[in-house]
Amino acid sequence: MAAMLNAVTAAIAVIDTQGNLLAANKSWADMMTRKAGHEQNTGAGPFRHCLPPGMAPRPIEKIAGGIQAVIDGTSPAFSTEFKTSTENDSNWYRVDIRPFAFENAAAMMAYHDVNEQRAAQQALKESRGHLYQAQKMEALGTLVAGVAHEINNPISLIMFNLPMVRRVWQDVLPAINALDPPAVQRKFGGFSLAYLQANFSQLIDDMDMAASRVSKIVRDLKNFSRQSHVSETEPLQINDAVTNAVRLARTTMQKSGVGLTLDFTDNLPLIQGNLPSIEQIVLNVLINAVQALDGEQGHISIKTGLRTSDTSVFVAVTDNGCGVASTIADKIFDPFVTDKQNNGGTGLGLAVSYSLAQAHNGTITFESAEGEGTTFTIWLPSGQVQDFARVLVVDDDTMVRKLIAQVLTKTGHYQVEEAASGIDGLLRIGTTTPDLLILDLKMPGMNGLDVCRAVRQNEQLTNMKVLITTGHPHHTDLEEIRAMGYTDCYTKPVRVTSFRDVVEKMMDLSPRPQ
Repeated sequence: MAAMLNAVTAAIAVIDTQGNLLAANKSWADMMTRKAGHEQNTGAGPFRHCLPPGMAPRPIEKIAGGIQAVIDGTSPAFSTEFKTSTENDSNWYRVDIRPFAFENAAAMMAYHDVNEQRAAQQALKESRGHLYQAQKMEALGTLVAGVAHEINNPISLIMFNLPMVRRVWQDVLPAINALDPPAVQRKFGGFSLAYLQANFSQLIDDMDMAASRVSKIVRDLKNFSRQSHVSETEPLQINDAVTNAVRLARTTMQKSGVGLTLDFTDNLPLIQGNLPSIEQIVLNVLINAVQALDGEQGHISIKTGLRTSDTSVFVAVTDNGCGVASTIADKIFDPFVTDKQNNGGTGLGLAVSYSLAQAHNGTITFESAEGEGTTFTIWLPSGQVQDFARVLVVDDDTMVRKLIAQVLTKTGHYQVEEAASGIDGLLRIGTTTPDLLILDLKMPGMNGLDVCRAVRQNEQLTNMKVLITTGHPHHTDLEEIRAMGYTDCYTKPVRVTSFRDVVEKMMDLSPRPQ
């Protein structure tokens, strides 16, 4: 009998009417062993030796009362669950007490370890709560899309009518000025004519700017909440997706007092992806960083770049927050895993982002030191770097230079570099020979003709194509340049479609359909 009882995992004992122990198995002895420093269970009366260490006063009184009721015969049985807490751990138990009328015995007690059942119940409760939260988030997305749609209609009407109001004012003002002096002195809407002459146009411009801003916000909300499938992909610039995500998170960051630094690498290769999904990946990681920060002391930096070893494009989001807790570090991308419940965290953001990154054949990694901050890096494949034609844009006008670089980069066909002067351009040509040189004709110092003369003298640059850009298509320098064999010329100002088509024709690429 003793061997059988010792084989049972439950802690079992038989007691008499005074709570004295008559028989017990090994599990009971292990459970009741008190380490130095543990106090006896006060409040249990004669049954204090029947209760495990680490119990709270209320369960002690409840179980002691149950034991007494079973012994007295006022209750046929007693059962309850309770928690014990010691310096090393905490556990949940269920105690079952039954009458045991045998010789001097009065009751049998059995303690069962219910930690797993409790954990399962808690997990089920949390899962239901998380599911409810996820449903609320989905409903919120639908609501946002609906609200954005409803706002879009009246704001479109405002934007449509404002130009008409401006034209009416421009037509009415001369008529008002032609009125007799007494009429001119009157108030219009409570404002003097002099004030309206000085400010009314600006007021209309301010309203137009505000309406345009609202329209942009509505458009961003509609695009973000739009239900789209990851398989609906297109070539896109990762910097554009990051810019859109930052715009959506701007209000949240401003309310939190968080600083932001952007470090975009220009001319990154296009990735094949679903723009709303990529935006959501970045936005979720960015909001996660905001939640990890402490107000005005918090700062986030976002960097984009290219890993040359496998041509992957990356977005690195770094914060100086509390870092990832070691308790969740190994499951940070699991659904509903978060240590930010008190700050509104649901544990869904990173899980969704990780899933979307994998759907794009990418991944997300992180590096963290608890208390020092975290860097989450989104990796997405491009696979296009080796196919890029190298283009060097040489122009002293920064605006024109940036426009040309942007136009060519967005085609996904070119790796574009820039130079602000003829000398700088020649230095870059000597370092890395471009496939195409886009060269401004008139520049201070070394102009376009001087650069062409230097290029012509270098036999290694024979295969490099040259496109001259100028606002003076009949300039005398062009005759000498054409005589060198550089006959391609584009007349400024730069028009996006025509300029792109000229370049693609020179590089033997088919122009895009209009």
